[in-house]
Amino acid sequence: MHSLIQLSIAVLLLPLLSFVVLIFFNRRLPRMGDFVGLGMVGSAFAISLYIFWVVIVQHYDPAFRIAWDFTWLDFGNVPGVGPLQVKMGIVIDNLTAIMLAMVTLISTLVHLYSTGYMHGDPKYGRFFAYLGIFTFSMLGIVLSDNLFSIYMFWELVGLSSYLLIGFYFYKDSAADAQKKAFLTNRVGDIGMWLGILILYSQFHTFGYQEIYEHIKNGDFHMSQAWLTAAGVLLFMGCVGKSAQFPLHVWLPDAMEGPTPVSALIHAATMVAAGVYFVARIFVLLTPEAQQVIAFIGAFTAFMSATIAITQHDIKRVLAYSTVSQLGYMVLGMGVGSYSAALFHLLTHAFFKACLFLGSGAIIHAMHHEQDMRWMGGLYKKMPWTFVTFSIATLALAGLPLTSGFLSKDAILAGALGFAQVEGGGIYYLVPVLGFAAAVMTAFYMGRQVWLVFFGESRTHLKPAEEHGHDAHAAHGHDDHGHDNHGHHEVHEVPWNMRLPLVILATLSIFIVFSPDPLDGGKGWFMHLVQTPATVVASTGAAHEGANLHAPEAGKLIAEAHTDTQHVEAAPAAHAEDASHEAVGHGPEYADPRQAEIVHMTHENHYNAIKLSSLMLAIGIGMALIVYVFRIIDPDKTARNIRPLYLYSFNKWYWDEIYDATFIKGSILISKILSWFDANIVDGIVNGIATIFRKFAFANGGFDKYVVDGLVNFTAFTVQTTGAVFRKIQTGKVQTYLVMVVVAVLGYFAFYLVYLMK
Repeated sequence: MHSLIQLSIAVLLLPLLSFVVLIFFNRRLPRMGDFVGLGMVGSAFAISLYIFWVVIVQHYDPAFRIAWDFTWLDFGNVPGVGPLQVKMGIVIDNLTAIMLAMVTLISTLVHLYSTGYMHGDPKYGRFFAYLGIFTFSMLGIVLSDNLFSIYMFWELVGLSSYLLIGFYFYKDSAADAQKKAFLTNRVGDIGMWLGILILYSQFHTFGYQEIYEHIKNGDFHMSQAWLTAAGVLLFMGCVGKSAQFPLHVWLPDAMEGPTPVSALIHAATMVAAGVYFVARIFVLLTPEAQQVIAFIGAFTAFMSATIAITQHDIKRVLAYSTVSQLGYMVLGMGVGSYSAALFHLLTHAFFKACLFLGSGAIIHAMHHEQDMRWMGGLYKKMPWTFVTFSIATLALAGLPLTSGFLSKDAILAGALGFAQVEGGGIYYLVPVLGFAAAVMTAFYMGRQVWLVFFGESRTHLKPAEEHGHDAHAAHGHDDHGHDNHGHHEVHEVPWNMRLPLVILATLSIFIVFSPDPLDGGKGWFMHLVQTPATVVASTGAAHEGANLHAPEAGKLIAEAHTDTQHVEAAPAAHAEDASHEAVGHGPEYADPRQAEIVHMTHENHYNAIKLSSLMLAIGIGMALIVYVFRIIDPDKTARNIRPLYLYSFNKWYWDEIYDATFIKGSILISKILSWFDANIVDGIVNGIATIFRKFAFANGGFDKYVVDGLVNFTAFTVQTTGAVFRKIQTGKVQTYLVMVVVAVLGYFAFYLVYLMK
């Protein structure tokens, strides 16, 4: 077994070991075992960092790939199916190495941060156990080399999020949120499983590489419409996990969990899983499936941004920001900007984790106040939090010199190229929604920074009936035992909560990823994680006659024929031969449309920079006009456009719509089925039972009075006759002589009477 494979297994198992130790023994360990969770996940990060160094720094090869698998289940030769085996395995390529480092780094920082934020919680040890199983589940998704194993870890991620979102399960809101997240994700997971089954029914394998090879070789016997359906169904898993419309409603409610959980969910684990999965199935997506993905991502980005601009809860603003940014990533996958979408997944992980942990520091310092209307003036009292939060905010808004600018502008350039290649028209809706979301992102983040850090403190303006405490201080005390109902001076958080903020803010600067502040394509990420050629061609007239066969030159995923004993690294590729999205180079594509999109993306690079910079300036300018200079009064404006304001504030009424349709509809259907069961099914059953019961009574009467009567009468007759004959047949000669005499005398008497007539 290759040494990197062995190390990756260690990375996978260390968080699981942390979970096992802490879930059973946390109360027996000092500090409830927080050092166990931090130490093991920190060790996993150290190993991941070594894997990153070997794969990314030493090899620096776009085609690097090693794999290992083994037969997990062998059902032998199944009649009607043939040989049936299920394999499990691990794949390590550039994307895997990057994701391992990112997930373990953020998990380590969240563990460290939680030692301060969760201090004093009665379930402190259990919290770290749950963080371990969450990290394990996400790492399993990253390392999986086949659809079956990724689905297993996919469901474990769902379980982990259920446990952490509902960590304060004694609160109805937390219990409702965890159920909402779990059930909403099941809808997407069912679609994902159906997509997996479609592919398995054709290829009898779950392995990514095997499926790609089959399709590339033209072995897909169903129509391309079925392949499109499989791609869209697989994408439903992403719609659930990455909170895309229409399954986006669970993610903002997930804020009911502790703030470190929010950082982990929104940056490195659950929501990242969906985009990562789309990346793994990217090469089998048909152009039609990509169009569906692009429109869903664009609409999600826009819709969520419109909701974020009116929210008051500091975490809820960031939650809808996450949904919007995930929409950008999905949009990027849909328009073919594979590298840019994954680049944004990485950069977003760092600045969004920084924002959530920063919001947690603010909430912690404000004694669990989360409403931004009652904050203000914190930049003097929390300078470290202010600086790091501001850097992350600028990265989220897409300011030049930040990482968010590099990745988001690459996606928007891809959206422009996509619309032009597809012929304009309705396809321009994709970049329009993307740029509109960029304006609103700058506006609502500028609003948040101003309300939280600038102006005068507004704590004293909070209405008395709104004073309270959150679940983390459910017993009326904060983490340090102070009474939450009194007034306390706000102060900077301790070092173990401050250090993660500094690290994450540093990773939000452009130089970490590219020497060119205007072009992420000139950095290491987009060189090593390149857009692969899809293995399917468009069914449109422009590509009439194109088949499902991609030329050999279009295959960027190097072959690695592996078994349980053999691991082969992919041959190194020369830099000049590598596909590079940003500079327009690329392989020969099965679909000329894809090559044209890559080219047009490069052509629109600076157009996207100009437009996004304009959108950024407009958004920040609007925030300054409304909240800093007060040229426009936000409260008066909200009253003047109250219907629109309420539409945004109430999240487009999606919860109410779902409640009125799916939830109440399900309840109505259950009542109808209950009535049908009680009155129709049970009525038929009971009616038949009544008929048979009456028939049984009639049959019983006939049996008793007719059948038994005849039998009893016969018995009575025989018994009576026997009694009579028993008197006659005594067995005594004297009796017989008397009877003979009587008979003779009777005969003569009869004879005399007869003669006398």
